[in-house]
Parts: sequence; structure tokens; C-alpha cells
Amino acid sequence: MKKLLGIVVLGLLLTFSSNGISGEMNVFKKKIKLPKDVAQGYKNSWKFCCNLDSETRLTPDYAFKIVNKSEGHPVRLGEQSIRFEIRRGDCGVGEGGYDDCQTGGRHGDVGSERHELSMMKNLSNLKGVTWHTFSLYLPNDFPIKGFEHITMGQFHSDGDGHPAFNWSIGNAWSVGDKGYELSRRTACNLPKFKKMQKKDTGKCSLSWPSNKIQTVIQPKDLLGQWHDMVFNVKWSLKQNGYFKQWINGKLVYHYQGSNLTPGEKEGFHFGIYREPRKNAPKEVTQIAYYDEIRYAKKYCKKLKLEDLGYSCADLEKQTIDSIDTIGTDCLENNLCTTSNLENQTTGIIGMGTGIQIEGKYQLKWYWVDESTKTNDITKNQFIVFDKIIIKKGMPTFDKLGSSSIISNKYREKIKFIQGSSEEITIAGNLDLDSSMPKFVSILLKPDPDNKGTYVGTGLYSHNIEKSKKEYIKAILVPIN
Repeated sequence: MKKLLGIVVLGLLLTFSSNGISGEMNVFKKKIKLPKDVAQGYKNSWKFCCNLDSETRLTPDYAFKIVNKSEGHPVRLGEQSIRFEIRRGDCGVGEGGYDDCQTGGRHGDVGSERHELSMMKNLSNLKGVTWHTFSLYLPNDFPIKGFEHITMGQFHSDGDGHPAFNWSIGNAWSVGDKGYELSRRTACNLPKFKKMQKKDTGKCSLSWPSNKIQTVIQPKDLLGQWHDMVFNVKWSLKQNGYFKQWINGKLVYHYQGSNLTPGEKEGFHFGIYREPRKNAPKEVTQIAYYDEIRYAKKYCKKLKLEDLGYSCADLEKQTIDSIDTIGTDCLENNLCTTSNLENQTTGIIGMGTGIQIEGKYQLKWYWVDESTKTNDITKNQFIVFDKIIIKKGMPTFDKLGSSSIISNKYREKIKFIQGSSEEITIAGNLDLDSSMPKFVSILLKPDPDNKGTYVGTGLYSHNIEKSKKEYIKAILVPIN
């Protein structure tokens, strides 16, 4: 049983503002300490980002606070948890001058809104084999709609590199219901990423099949209950790295490959970080609770998971059907070596084997538009179909349809990537009645209403000004 630490919430290292203004606190360049009832194992020096007033350097006192079970707040274990709250307009500058308010030109009207705590990486950073936990509670009335993403939990480096792993609700690249989603961007940190920058938009994209989005908590299960996250990581620049995640005692994700950013230090961030769309409500407040934030080097037993109801032996013996790896578009762009592709089963038109279905299929292509204001589908236009044959894992074109909307010269170069036993990714450069092709990744899943049929949708473009997303939909239909 953990000891109650009373009302000494953040210790002497976090002080309220001295100007007498109620409702603000001074956390600028402070080393923030968390009570053992909430966090253990980490070097107890955290820093806050990024809602600091550009002139006063003060922060709203509701941004984060330690709360007590005795006051009716959700607590996973013991007597205390940490509560984050974020409201519209909660953007500001970080200690180094980074300004979340200036990111609004892409998607939102006020920039990103963020209340996060992160490891002070100059004092401690993640390397070698590590184990981590945190527990997350989102109230039943937690608002979800109106945001490009709502990020809660990140393993992020201290430089300009992309986070290796983060967890969000409502990711802009997702299609359909928005649960709690894992995003992996390890392909963005490959040593030769600059070659992709020159060929593409200069930005890392979750749409690359060498990156990953995966729902780890379904929408219907997300709110109104505690979720316990456990992580085991081997941090490495090489392909011998790995990352495993368990949720509520079940292994839900296993990645094998590089997971560090060259020249940067890795750390853990938690809180609420979101990017509102232009149509987001003028008033929308989100509250999240975290508890049991733990860290250990090398061995699971150091986390002392028994008080959460788990056994390290039970967790470590679990396996998963599909291990995630960096994928194959890096090969096409000279971004990876043969070791990048280990454990990745691929079947590419004209190259490779591995697709687990066989036979003759129609591959139907559709143009789909979605209004980001209403989430309504405004276009679902059939374009063309191709005939393909899959034999011994190898897909080949039997007949290529004729289309100038999704051009033949791009369709004939697409590749098929076998995921789990029931998922196939179509990936490649495709146009959509445009002279400029874009890289599109379409995840095909079995159609529950049509046996043997696979259907999926991939994001082609997002027009912020017109509040519209364009997708390419593909349907793979068996030919009897």
C-alpha cells in the first residue's frame, strides 16, 4: 500500500506566481517533482510544455495538478493521481521558444494546444532495455470530435525528429471510428530520410507503409475506465531494437526494428496535446487522469506490477500473430538495407512473393470525398477495375483497365504487402485526376458482408480551406 503524501503536491520546486494573480502558476524552467503515489523509477525531474505566456511565463493553474481520491477524483491505486485539463486557446511557448500558437496555419485556428510533462532529458534519457507503465483514465464525457489529433502519451526525442511512438485519438490519417491509436514513425528517422524529403513533401507521413497506425483500444471501450499500459523496449539505432505494448494485461503490439533518432536523446511525455480543426467548438474542455507512472531498467520485476494485478511471467510469455516492421517503401527510395526488411512478408506486382490468398480477382477503384465539417461522404464514384491473378503468393495483372483519373502507368506499379493473415496493404504513387501523383497506402480488410472480398480506403489529400478529404478506395473481389 502506497503512502499518502498529503497536500504537498509538487514540492518546493513548483511555486505559484509571485504577482498575486489567482489562477496562474510559475513552472517556467522549474524542475517539477511528482509524488511517489503517482510516479516511481524515473529521475524525479519533469518539465512542463508548452502553455507559457510569452511575456509573464505563467501557466493556468488548472493545466495539471495532483488530486486525491478523498475528493472524488479517479485514482488507479493508492490515494492520488495527476489530473490534466486543457481548454480552447491553451497554446503558448515552450522554454526554448517553440510556439505552439504558430502551428495553426496547417489545420487549426489557434495552433496546437498542449499541457504535457516530460522527462528532463539533459538529466536522464532512455537507452538500453527499459520497462514502463502508466495508467490512463478518460471521463465518459471526454469530447473527441473537432480535432486533427488528441495525443496522450509519447516517446519523443529532444530534437526536431519525429516521435518514435505516440498514442492519439482521432489521428488525421485514420479512417472510420477513432479509438486510442498507436502511431509509429520510426521510418522518418532512418539515416537517409533526406532522400525522401527531396522526393516527397519534405515531411514525415504516417501514410507511408513503413510507418504504422494501429488502434489499441476500441472506441466503445475507451472512456469511463482505467487502462493500464505496460511497455518493454530495446532502444537501438539498429534493426535489433524492439518495442512491445501490453494493455490491461494483454500484448497488443510488437515492433521489431530501429527506434531511436540519430544524435538525439529519447524520453517519455504525458498529458494532453491536441490540434483543433477550424470547425472545432469555441468552448471544449478535456480532462485526463494519469497514475502509476513507473520506469525500470532491464527487468520487468522492478516495476512491481503485482499491486496492479499483473505478473511479469505471464506478460513476458505472451506472443502476437503479426510483428510490425519498417516495411518496404524504404527499399523503393533507397532508405533501408536488407535488414530493414527482415520478418516482413511482401508480394509486389512483378517482384517478390507472400500474399496469402490465391485466385482471380477484380480490383475496383473508387474516388471518395468526405466533408470534415459534417464527416459525411459527399462522393463515392466508381472509376475503373483491373483483373489480377494471385498464384503462389505472387500478384500479377491479367488485364489493366483504362483510366485517366487514376492513371494506368501508376496503377501497374502498385505493390501488395501482406500484413496479418486477414490484412493486405496496397501501396504506391497514385494520381486522382491530377498531374501530380501522391503516395497512397490502402489497408484492405475482409468485408464481413461479402465472403472473400477485401475493402479499404487510403487518404489522398486533405484540403483545409475546402474542409474536404479525398480518399482512394479499393475493393478486391474474387472472380468465380
